[in-house]
Amino acid sequence: RELTPSAFTDYDSEDDIKENVIGFNSTGSIKSTSPQKLSAEQLFQNARGESLEANSNAKAVLNQLIDVRHHAQQSQNHAYALLRDIGMSYEELKKKQEEGPDTEPDFVGEGTEVELCHDGRESKVKETAGQAMEVAKAFAESVEESRLLAIAAAIEARSETELFELAREDLTDKEAMLAEAVEELQTASKSNRDLVEAAERALSEARTNREYAENFDRRVMAVRGLVDRSHDQAVSSETVAGTADAEAKISEQRASDAEARFAKARANAEHERKKAEEETRLEDDLEMQLIDAKKDLINSREAVIAARERADDAVVLAEKLTDEIRQARSKDETSIEKSDSIASQKSNERRAYMGAIERALADKLSLESSTRRLESMIDDLQRKAHLQAKVAASCRRQADHSMSIADQLEEHALEEREAANLRQAACIKAKIGVESSDAVLTSTEAQLAEAERAALEADDVALESRQKAEQLAKEAEAVQDLAVLEEDVQLARESRDLAHGIYEGAKESKEEALERSAKAKQVHETNCLNLANLERDAMAELLHKESAEQAELLAVNACENAEALSKQVDVLEKKCEEAKALAAEKSAALVIANRYKEKKIRVGRVSPSLARYTLIHSTNVRNWDKSFQLPNYAMHSIPDKKVIEKSEQGEEEQKGWVEFNKTHFSRTYPESASRNYNPLLPWAMGCHFVSMNFIRNKFMLLNDGRFRENGGQGYVLKPEYLRNKNTKESDSTEDVVSDYVGGASFDNIHPRQLSIRILSGFCLPKSAEKKSSATINPFVRVTLYDGSPATPLPPPVFKTHVVEGNGLNPVWDGQEAANFSCLNPDVGILLFAVYDHCNITKTDLFIGTSAVPVSCLREGYRCVSLYDSNNTRSGAMKYASLFIKV
Repeated sequence: RELTPSAFTDYDSEDDIKENVIGFNSTGSIKSTSPQKLSAEQLFQNARGESLEANSNAKAVLNQLIDVRHHAQQSQNHAYALLRDIGMSYEELKKKQEEGPDTEPDFVGEGTEVELCHDGRESKVKETAGQAMEVAKAFAESVEESRLLAIAAAIEARSETELFELAREDLTDKEAMLAEAVEELQTASKSNRDLVEAAERALSEARTNREYAENFDRRVMAVRGLVDRSHDQAVSSETVAGTADAEAKISEQRASDAEARFAKARANAEHERKKAEEETRLEDDLEMQLIDAKKDLINSREAVIAARERADDAVVLAEKLTDEIRQARSKDETSIEKSDSIASQKSNERRAYMGAIERALADKLSLESSTRRLESMIDDLQRKAHLQAKVAASCRRQADHSMSIADQLEEHALEEREAANLRQAACIKAKIGVESSDAVLTSTEAQLAEAERAALEADDVALESRQKAEQLAKEAEAVQDLAVLEEDVQLARESRDLAHGIYEGAKESKEEALERSAKAKQVHETNCLNLANLERDAMAELLHKESAEQAELLAVNACENAEALSKQVDVLEKKCEEAKALAAEKSAALVIANRYKEKKIRVGRVSPSLARYTLIHSTNVRNWDKSFQLPNYAMHSIPDKKVIEKSEQGEEEQKGWVEFNKTHFSRTYPESASRNYNPLLPWAMGCHFVSMNFIRNKFMLLNDGRFRENGGQGYVLKPEYLRNKNTKESDSTEDVVSDYVGGASFDNIHPRQLSIRILSGFCLPKSAEKKSSATINPFVRVTLYDGSPATPLPPPVFKTHVVEGNGLNPVWDGQEAANFSCLNPDVGILLFAVYDHCNITKTDLFIGTSAVPVSCLREGYRCVSLYDSNNTRSGAMKYASLFIKV
C-alpha cells in the first residue's frame, strides 16, 4: 500500500505511438533515435521486472529497518532503565565522566571480561564476586546464542522460501510443458481431422464444380439462342424506327402549317374584334348624345310651359288691375283725388305686369325656338345612331365569324400538334426500342462472352478441384501417428505430478521454516528481555555491594549501544525512503508501460477507404495547449458534469475552450438518459453540438427557443465574438445603432439592461390537469437564462400577480416591470411561462410557455406566442399569446 504510485494523468500515450520507445520512467517514455525497436510486450515485461525487483528490494530494506528499529527500541529501554536505577541522565553521566579523571578507567582491569554488543563494539564489564553478575554474564552468552539461532532460522526460512519459489517456478514450467504437449497433441489430432474433412470437402467440391461446369455449358447454349433472337429484334426495331421517324416529320410539317394558319386567323379575328369594339364605342357615344339631347328637350319643353304659365298669370293679374282702375275712376267726384291716386298706383302695377308678360312671351318664343332646334338635332342623332348600330352590328358579326374561324383553325392546329406529338413520341419510343434492342443485343453478347469464359473457368476449376481432391485423399491416407505425441503428453503429465509433489514438500518445508524462525525470534526477544532484567538486577547488586562506578560504566555502554543502533536506524530509514522512491518510480513506469501496451494493442491500421469517409474524429480532452495542436477534424466530446467543472476552473479555462471552438468542433452530452442540463453554458463557450435528451422540461424549452430564431431550421449562426479570432469579449458595442435589444458581443463590465412589462393575455387554455368546468387563475413567470460563466448563481425570476377566474383576456396592466441585467445578450434567452394557480391545492399547473432569444427582442409593444409542453401551437393553444412591452 505504501509503494502504490501517486495518480499520474498527464501522460499521453498517443504521442509515443509513432516514436521509438526504449523504456519508461515516472514522467513518461524514454525515446531513442536508434533503429533498434522493442515491442510493447517487451517494454512492458522489462518495466514489470524492474518494478518487481525494486519492490522486492524495498520490502527487504523495510524488514531490516523493522528488525533494527526493534533492537534499538529494546536497547534504548534498557539504557533508560539503567539510568533510572542510578538516578542520573545520560548527559549528567557523560559530564561527570569528563570532569573526573578517575571516573572512567581507560584500561580493562584485572578480572574484567570483554563482551560484544549487538553492533559489534566492545563493552567492558568488571567482574564482581556477586552471584547476579555471574548469572547475567552466563545469560548474556545464552542471549547471543539465541540471536545467532534466530538469524540462522531466518536464513533457513529465506532459503526454504527461495526453494519454494524455485519449486513453484518448476511446477509452472512443467504445467506449461504439459499444456504445450497437450496443445501439440490436440493440434495434430485436429490436423488429421482437418485433412480427412478437407479430403471429403474437396471431393464434394469437385462433384459440385463438375455440375457447375455442365450448368455453364447449358447456359452458353441458351445465351446463344438469346443472342440470335436479340439480333432479329434489333433489325425489326430499326425498321419500325425509320417508319416512325418519317411519319413524325410529315406530321410535324402539317402541325406547323396548321399553327401558322391559326396564328394568321387569330390576328385577323383580333383586328376585327378591335374594329367592332371601336364601332360599338361610337354607337354608345351617339346613344349617350341622343339621351342627353332628349333630356335637354324635355327641360326646354318644361321651360316653355313654365313661361306660358307666367304669361297667363301676368295677363290675369293685368286684367284684374284694369278692372280695378275702371272701378276707381267710376266713383263719386268727392273722392276724385283719392281715386286718381289709386288708379295711378294700379296703372303702375299693370304696367309692371305687362312688362312681365312681354318678358314671359319673349322667353317662351326663345325656348320654343330652342325646342325646335333640339327636336331637329334629336332626329339627326337618331338617324346617325340607327346607321351606326347597323355598322357596329355588322362589325360584331364579322368579328364573331373571324373568331369562329380562328377557333376552328386552333382546334385543327391542336389536333395536328397532338398527332405530331404522338408520332414524335412513337418515334422516340421506336428509337428507344432500337437502343434497347441494341443494348439487349450488346448485353446478351456480353453475357455470351461471360458465359463462355465462366464455362471455361468452371471446366478449369472442376479439373483443379478433382486433382486437389485426389491429392488430399492421398494425404488423408498418410495421417500423422499420434502415439508419440500421446507418449510425450504422458511423460509431461508425470513430470508435472513429480514437480507438484516437490512443490507441496517445499511448501510444507517453507511453512515449517517460517514457524521455526518465528519461534527463534520470539525466544531471542524473550532472552533479551530477561537479560535486561538480569542486568538491572546486577546493577542493583553492584550499587549495593560494589562501587557505583561500575554501574555508571555499564549505563554509559548501554546508552552508547542504544545511540549507535539509533544512528543505524536513521541510515536504514534513508535507505528505505530511497528504496520506496525507486519502487514508486518503477511502479509508475509500469503503469505507463501498461497504458502504452494497451494503446498499442488497440491501435490498428485504418483502412484508407474508411479514412476518406470519416469527417470528424473524437479525441479526449487533456489540456488546451495540446488541443490547439490537433488537426481541425478532431472533436472533443465532453459530458455535462465536466462542462460545469471547466466553467468553474476560472477565466483561463473558459478562454481556452472558446478559442478551441473557433477552429475545432466540440460536443456536449448528458451522462444520463433520464435528465437534461442547461444548454446555454456550452453555447456561451462556443460549442457546436449541444446534445439533449427529449425530455420535456425547462431546458428542452430553452433548446426550442434557441432554434426558433431562424424558424426551427436546426442551425443557428454563432455570435461574432465566438467565431472571429480578432474579436475579443471586451470589445465595446456602444457605437452600434440598432432597434434590437440584443447586442453584438459579450460585455462583462456593461451588462445590457432589460425591462419587461406583462400587460395582458389572450385565449389562455385550461391546463390538461384542470377539470373542464373549472376556471383558471393565470399568472406569468419570466426567467432570464444568461448563459454567462461569470454568473453561476440561479437565473433571476420575475412573477406577476394572479388574475382570478379569467383565462380569456387576463389583464396585468404592467404595474410591475421585470428588470434584468444580461451579460451575454447574444446567447441569453427569456423564458415566459404561464401557470394556473389552484386555490384549493395551492399548486401551480402549467399552461404554456415561450422561450425568446434576447437577441431577437425588439423595443415596444410585442405579442408573444405561447406553446404547449410539446412545443406546438395546436388545439386550444392555437391562439394563446401574451401582450408585453419591452
